[in-house]
Amino acid sequence: MMRASALLLLLATVANAECPNACSGHGTCGRDDICTCFQNWQSGDEASGDCSDRTCPYDMAWADVATDVDEAHGYLECSGRGTCDRKTGHCSCFDGYTGAACKRTTCPNDCSGHGTCEFISDVFPTTERGEFVHLTHKLLGKVWDADKSRTCVCDPKWTDVDCSRRMCPKGNDPLLDCAEKYNTPKVQKQRICFFEKDVEAAAADRLLGGDFAIKYNDYYGGSYTTRPLAFDATADDIADALLSLPDHAIDAVSVVSTEYAKCLTLTNEKIAALTAKRKAAGDTDVQIAAAMTAAFGSTGGHGWTITLSSHQVTGKQHHFELLTQECGDGCQPKLAGLTSLAHFVTILESADTEMYECSRRGACDYDTGICECFKGFTDEDCSVQSNLA
Repeated sequence: MMRASALLLLLATVANAECPNACSGHGTCGRDDICTCFQNWQSGDEASGDCSDRTCPYDMAWADVATDVDEAHGYLECSGRGTCDRKTGHCSCFDGYTGAACKRTTCPNDCSGHGTCEFISDVFPTTERGEFVHLTHKLLGKVWDADKSRTCVCDPKWTDVDCSRRMCPKGNDPLLDCAEKYNTPKVQKQRICFFEKDVEAAAADRLLGGDFAIKYNDYYGGSYTTRPLAFDATADDIADALLSLPDHAIDAVSVVSTEYAKCLTLTNEKIAALTAKRKAAGDTDVQIAAAMTAAFGSTGGHGWTITLSSHQVTGKQHHFELLTQECGDGCQPKLAGLTSLAHFVTILESADTEMYECSRRGACDYDTGICECFKGFTDEDCSVQSNLA
């Protein structure tokens, strides 16, 4: 009788067996007493066990073993750049990485307090023409870490990878003026041109008071935008707007003649096709503009030649950018836009002068941003020869 009772007790115990630690309250107990853990719970490296450990955030792996041709950077816990604290579910990131899943890099020295830490996808480098560079790699295609890797974007007049160095004034080497070609040095001239894509729409733009703004990017990391300007602004309007920008000077502005500018009635597609063809042939900006004139003739339009001849804007400068999209409440500068008008900016004449740190006639004190001029040279950028001996 005693033996039969023990057997019944054993059977009852087996029949009522439970999952380990009742799945710690973080899962359900299923067949064969195996836990199925709730989301973000596991046991060790398994999604079962007693569900007592937390899972840390996953994101695209910084590096892993490729699974196929062009198949890599799968999802890993802590992005493969940190270890998971199973008690808290928080990643402990390795040096140089941060974020809930260690998904992004840190910036060196937090940009030294003189810049912002930006994702690659938020940084749009431009060419000297002011065109945006697409975020692609010649071999790899789209940059996979565009929303993971970050870099410092320094405040104006600060530089280095961590924005820790001041920039010194730049100027033209005064001894270059002795060269024959500098007897009458050329200064840079840029042309801004608007022309109608749609006559009726352009007329509507005029009635609605369409306007635009000019953006100037200097070589000290600064960007400056003018006040709103009418599409048919006078030369004086353009000059006043540009001269009101801080930290640089533009000393001459003249209206582009119709005979020279040939502002054209074209579509953007025609402009792009002709420009691409001429670029492929190795033409300069001036040759491209001449080709447009020859190919499409003149219908008038609005254009200006902007001459940059101050020592503060010596040498090659970035192309001006034209802001023509509507910019409403809360946007600066507030613009009605000029969506019916096509436009382009081109370099009509390149400068003979250069932009050298301290004009190559001094040493930059990177702590203060002040040039220490060599003997015989003066001015803030050492661009003035003070001693002919």
